[in-house]
Amino acid sequence: MQSRIQNLFKGNNFSSFVKDKKVALVGPANYLNLFEFGKTINNYDLTARVNRGMELVENNSSKIGSKTDILFNCLIEHNDNGGFIDLKKLKKNNVKWVCTIPRSDFNGKTYSNRLSKGVNYITKLKLKYNFNLHIFDYKEYGKLNRATKCRTNTGFSAIFDLLHAGAKEIHVTGFSFYMDSFMEGYKKGCDRDEEKFAEDCFSSVRHDQVNQWKYLKSIKNNQKLSFDPVLNELLKRDNLNRSEFPEILKKIKSKL
Repeated sequence: MQSRIQNLFKGNNFSSFVKDKKVALVGPANYLNLFEFGKTINNYDLTARVNRGMELVENNSSKIGSKTDILFNCLIEHNDNGGFIDLKKLKKNNVKWVCTIPRSDFNGKTYSNRLSKGVNYITKLKLKYNFNLHIFDYKEYGKLNRATKCRTNTGFSAIFDLLHAGAKEIHVTGFSFYMDSFMEGYKKGCDRDEEKFAEDCFSSVRHDQVNQWKYLKSIKNNQKLSFDPVLNELLKRDNLNRSEFPEILKKIKSKL
C-alpha cells in the first residue's frame, strides 16, 4: 500500500515540460527592488518561483516578471515556510507545475520520495489529482545535500532539479544567500519581519548558506547556468559578509 501511494507522487512528466526550455528561476531577495529585471525574466520560455514568490508578482512585475509557470514550494503551509497552497490561485495564475523536495533529516540524508511530515496529506492529494505535482528525485536531492554538507534550501535545490530535468538554460536571479532581506511582503503574516528573518536564515546550521554558496561557485561555469549581476558578483567573491553587501549593490547599480 505504501509503495503504491508513493508512486503517485513522482511527477514523471515534469522533465518533458522542462526539457530544452530556457528557464528563469526567481528568488525573493530584496536587491531585486533596485533593478528592472521583469522584461528579461519574461523573455524566458518558463518562469519558476520559490515558495511565496508568486505573492510578489502583482506589485513588482517590472522587477520580477509577470508570469509563474513553475512553483518550487516546500509545501509546508505556514507563513514562515511555503505559505497556503491555493489551487484556485495557482490555476488563475496559470501555474503549470508545483515542485517540491523529498523528506530528509537534519543533515540532508534522504531515503525515499516521501514528503516531509510537515506536508498536509490532503494538500498533496489535491495537487496530484487536480494539478501537476513533481518531487525532486530523492537520490539526486541526497547527492546535492552530500555535496553541500547540509540540507539545501528549496530554492537552491530548484537549480539542480531543473538541470536534472533537462532545461536548456537556467537564469538564476533574486538569490543572495540571505546577504540581504526578502522583498517586502514575502514574509507577510510572520512574527519576524523580512530583515530579521533573513538574518536568522543566514545563520542557519541546517541550511548552511556558505556551503551552498561554495558549491554554486564550484559549478558556476556550467554552460547551462547564468546569473544576474548581483549573484554573479557574489559568486566571484572570496567570502560572504553581510556587512559588505550594501557596497556590492552600490557598485553594481552604478555600472548598470
